[in-house]
Amino acid sequence: MQDLLLLTNTDSSEGFIKELFMNATYGRILNAYNHNDGAHLLEVHPFDIVLINAPLRMELGDRFAKYAALHTNTMVLFIARESTYQLHYEALSKLGVICVKKPVVVKPFQQLLKMLENSCQRLNLISKLSDSSPLIEEIRLVDAAKWHLINQFSISESQAGRIVDQYAFDNALSKTVSATRILEGAISAL
Repeated sequence: MQDLLLLTNTDSSEGFIKELFMNATYGRILNAYNHNDGAHLLEVHPFDIVLINAPLRMELGDRFAKYAALHTNTMVLFIARESTYQLHYEALSKLGVICVKKPVVVKPFQQLLKMLENSCQRLNLISKLSDSSPLIEEIRLVDAAKWHLINQFSISESQAGRIVDQYAFDNALSKTVSATRILEGAISAL
């Protein structure tokens, strides 16, 4: 991974984030505290992951998560408390934003990071293509659906990937549509 963009309300969150990313390979963490600063950093610097630790100082952070998902080729994570998570999960996950509930459990989060490292490599390769938007959307949505399954059923990333693929095959759907339906709750039991 390259650099991470962390949007948060305090500098002390950086230690918490570094602890979560302890086994991941990254260059450095750049901090921003609001939408405008984050948007400026996205324009001038390439990031593999944008992580929003909600709430921010003067805003929630959901607006920036949407902005990053719609205007960049980076993976976007939105970490929030239960009430905020529930309120914004549906809208953000439809954009391929990976939503994580606080308190963050380190072991599943480490699994998520491994999944994101692989996705970041694919996104970097795909973003060089002329019309990469549909592929980028598919990768983001499939990763969000896999995280949803991992989080809900305590399964591995490979198992979640097989479930997404099987659901798409069984219902004759594209991976994008399959992932969207899974995010909407199409799979409620395994």
